Amino acid sequence: MDTELVSFVERMDRCWMEGRFSDLEGFLAPDVVFVAPGGAARSEGLAVAIESYRQFMSHAKVHRFEASDHVVTLRGDTAVVEYQWQMDWTAGAVDHHEVGREVLVLSRRDGGWRLVWRTQIPNTATSV
Repeated sequence: MDTELVSFVERMDRCWMEGRFSDLEGFLAPDVVFVAPGGAARSEGLAVAIESYRQFMSHAKVHRFEASDHVVTLRGDTAVVEYQWQMDWTAGAVDHHEVGREVLVLSRRDGGWRLVWRTQIPNTATSV
């Protein structure tokens, strides 16, 4: 496991969980692509990506987010980071528990790593 890339992803996740949305600019590429679970929707661009985090956190209270089982595949200036995640959150007085897998593609740009593609693969989503 490449600890540098796992640390990069963990720091990026802390940004959105702590509401530090402008700090995400140091992690996301200007042309980043987010693909919704199941490929139902795609969004492109830094501003749109940051706004998606802001929108989620504006109506959700995250009680727990845990990431585990990181797998890193590194090929030159491209890396794929996959990991399992669990999250408990409340929105609109409804409690949710989700479990899934995150798949991130990173590219080395201007001397540092940037996220260029992201999708989540949900395992389960339940309201409690």
